[in-house]
Amino acid sequence: MKGFLAILFLTVLYPATYAQNNCHKLGVWLWHLEGTAFSTHEALSDALHELGVQRIYVKVADGRIDSVRWPELIDEDLIQAYKKNDLEVWAWSYNYPGNEAKQGEALHRAAKNGYDGFIVDIEMEFDGDSENLNALLEAFERNKRNAIANGYANDDFVLGVTTWGNPADHNYRIDIIDNYVDAYFPQTYIENWGASYLEDPFLWIEIGNREYKELGATKPIHHIVSTEKNIINADQLNNFLSYAGPQSSIWRIPGSGTPLEIWDDWEEVNWKSMFCETTSTKNNSFENLKLYPNPTRRVLKFSNLEPSLTLNYEIRNLSHQVVLSGVISASEINVDNLISGFYTLTIIDNTQKTHFKFVKI
Repeated sequence: MKGFLAILFLTVLYPATYAQNNCHKLGVWLWHLEGTAFSTHEALSDALHELGVQRIYVKVADGRIDSVRWPELIDEDLIQAYKKNDLEVWAWSYNYPGNEAKQGEALHRAAKNGYDGFIVDIEMEFDGDSENLNALLEAFERNKRNAIANGYANDDFVLGVTTWGNPADHNYRIDIIDNYVDAYFPQTYIENWGASYLEDPFLWIEIGNREYKELGATKPIHHIVSTEKNIINADQLNNFLSYAGPQSSIWRIPGSGTPLEIWDDWEEVNWKSMFCETTSTKNNSFENLKLYPNPTRRVLKFSNLEPSLTLNYEIRNLSHQVVLSGVISASEINVDNLISGFYTLTIIDNTQKTHFKFVKI
């Protein structure tokens, strides 16, 4: 991760129907059931449902083993155990160079047996490897097309990829991946990266978005945060998920080498956030209001601001403390004295409010 002073706010564009149907899809990742303190998928499903989890990603294959013989891949009772609690059930596989046709077949089997989406996990084995990366993803994309043609999946069945949160450092060909997948699920494991990363999750999410875009990503980006070291706390988790959006997720379900105490933090996560609900109530004063430049060094300016309006503002830091407030003068706010970082700006017109996010550099 480099160049944090050059952060750009990069908006990931979603087709309208895709966004409308995915306002509330926070998920968790399952490596394997053994060791999780749950003896059955039914019991785990009930626990996740009680929390408010909306999606589970189940490992169903591994490229070093016969990818179409894993019991999780073909166990329809497993899938129904989660669907009875209205969880979406997505499959994921770890993948390797070679044997691409057989690895891709796992997607076809998953769709046939009722999984709602498929995530391909491709990591160090493909660093700088264009040829095998292209062959693997072509096999998965071909199996997706076949699954749709055979009536096993709908047109909106998602083929996603999970990989590094910092792909540039791994000489990773995002431009190749973008030809095949519908979405990215970066492993933005700030807990693993160090304490300083936990202090500002928004910063590292935005850096990751920028890096993916610069390397050729045009598809939606849904970040994954790790809790397996039991360092990140509930507030930091909530901050991460609120910035990462409605299809962000947590790696992984506690157990099998990770502390079961992690459940205590998961119980404090706001799993039921509705991300598509607007955070502001807009009247005509704010209808076309735009904030620029963003990031900024000295001054925030506004376009389409009615000059006759008297508008108050508040700027809060990541701890939600008000660090600056006053009245907007000459359609701008001087933020020169703020330290570098992420802030939220609230503009107030009587009882009406609108909110912006910005970075001071």
